[in-house]
Amino acid sequence: MRRSKEIILLLALLVGAMGFVLWYVIDRRAKNRAAPAPVTRNLSPEPPPAGTQTVLPPKEEVVLGATTERKTVDFSSGQAVVKDSAEDRAAIDEAMKDIAEATKGVTFEPAKKPKDATPPKQP
Repeated sequence: MRRSKEIILLLALLVGAMGFVLWYVIDRRAKNRAAPAPVTRNLSPEPPPAGTQTVLPPKEEVVLGATTERKTVDFSSGQAVVKDSAEDRAAIDEAMKDIAEATKGVTFEPAKKPKDATPPKQP
């Protein structure tokens, strides 16, 4: 007798859960059908307004090395542009002082070779 009451209770809960899911799906579909159509976006770039000038960065490739030493390479425009202003130089000088202070007492020891390691053969 008790077992049958438990089964009836479980079946009632199952039917209730199924009814809720059915109601939710029907309600969601009705809301989606009643909603306005999504706005389409044009992902192509729009031309700038009349009277504005577009400044493009130089097309030449930036080669890192002695010519760009202690200069800023700006990628904000999508291309590498070398900048060398007084503010940039001051920031670089401050950063170099911080780096020198942080690494003042740092040393590295050479890696120890394992005793049983054999050197690789040269072809």
